[in-house]
Amino acid sequence: MGLFNLFKPARTVLVVDVVSLNEVSGQKGKIPPRNQLQMLRRLARFAQREKLEVIAVLTGTPLNKAPAGKKFEEITVLYSKSPEEHAKFLARTAQSKGAGAVLVSGNAAAEKIAGNGVRKLRVSTFRKAFDTGGDDGGNGGNERSEGGNNRSRGNRPPRRRQPKQKNKDSDSKRNEPKGERKQKPSSETDAINELIDLVD
Repeated sequence: MGLFNLFKPARTVLVVDVVSLNEVSGQKGKIPPRNQLQMLRRLARFAQREKLEVIAVLTGTPLNKAPAGKKFEEITVLYSKSPEEHAKFLARTAQSKGAGAVLVSGNAAAEKIAGNGVRKLRVSTFRKAFDTGGDDGGNGGNERSEGGNNRSRGNRPPRRRQPKQKNKDSDSKRNEPKGERKQKPSSETDAINELIDLVD
C-alpha cells in the first residue's frame, strides 16, 4: 500500500493492539470469539498483502483456534493476562522486537510505557490502510457503514418520490398508459397461444 514503506530501513514488525482496533471498528466490551477470529483473519490478509510481519495482541483467555504464541494464518497471536495488564504487555512486546517494531495502538498508556525507542502508529491511522483491503470487513455484514445499512447502495442518491397530483386532467393522462399496458399482456398471450397452436 505504501504507508508502511516509511518503515522499510529495518525489518518492520507491526505489534497491533487488537483491543484498540476492535474499539475503533465499533466493537467494545467482551467480544465474541467468532468476531475476534474474523479480525485476526483480516489482519492476516493485511500482513500478506503488505508483506509485513504482524503480531496481534489480544487480552484474556487464548482462543482455541488461535493459541498464544503460535501462528494464526500469517500472523503471530499473543494475549495479555487482563485488561489492566494489557498496556504493559503491549509495550514490552513492542520493545522486545527492537528497531523494526511499530506499535499500532490507541492505548495512550501503552505508548507512554513503550517510550521513544519504539515507533508508534495510531490505530485510527492504521485502520485507513487496513480497511482498504477490498474485503467486506470479515464480519459477515454485521458492521454497519456510516450511512446505516445502505452498504449495497454505494454512492447512489436517495430515490425521489413522485408528488401526488389531485388534478383530474393528470389522472386521465396517468390512466392512458395503464390502458396501453393492459393491451400488451393480451398481445403477448395471443403470441403464446399461436405458438401453442403450432405445437399441436
